[in-house]
Amino acid sequence: MHLDHERRLLAKLVREITRAETQAIEHAPREAKRLGEVPPVLALRDVANHSTSMRPRLLGMLEAYDLRIGRRGLGATLATLRHLVVDHAVDPERSFRTALLDLRHGLDVAQLLRDTARRELMFGVIRWCDDWLGTRRTLVAHAAAQLAWFVEQASLAVEALPFSDTASAEDLDDWHADRTT
Repeated sequence: MHLDHERRLLAKLVREITRAETQAIEHAPREAKRLGEVPPVLALRDVANHSTSMRPRLLGMLEAYDLRIGRRGLGATLATLRHLVVDHAVDPERSFRTALLDLRHGLDVAQLLRDTARRELMFGVIRWCDDWLGTRRTLVAHAAAQLAWFVEQASLAVEALPFSDTASAEDLDDWHADRTT
């Protein structure tokens, strides 16, 4: 019973980490369409490059342990719908924060995958997770630091408003929305 539970957990984590890596690759181009080639997008692009470079090793390691990625499930479908519908309706800063949440989720999944693999004595999985986590934590921290870029842009927007002394928060939001679309 206990072994079966750990195997199901391992299978679930494999699906989640491969989905998280796909999302990490997709975030940069999507945000580039919204924002252009700005520091937050460049940070996401660094994460995407890391995902792309680690993917062949991940897939090879999963195959070696006979761990199947599986088919796209409800979670993957909902994530795709969120990106297609919801992300287009929210402002760029919030969309970037959502991308950060996805990246942080990937960190949690990789750590849990590593811990589960350790119990199963899957040394290839442990090694991949250690290498991945060592680099990815730094890249995600760098991406998180780019939140300051949005604050700087808002400050510049207030300074550029022709009516900055009397502008309301709604005026600023409207003006900023016009500049970012």
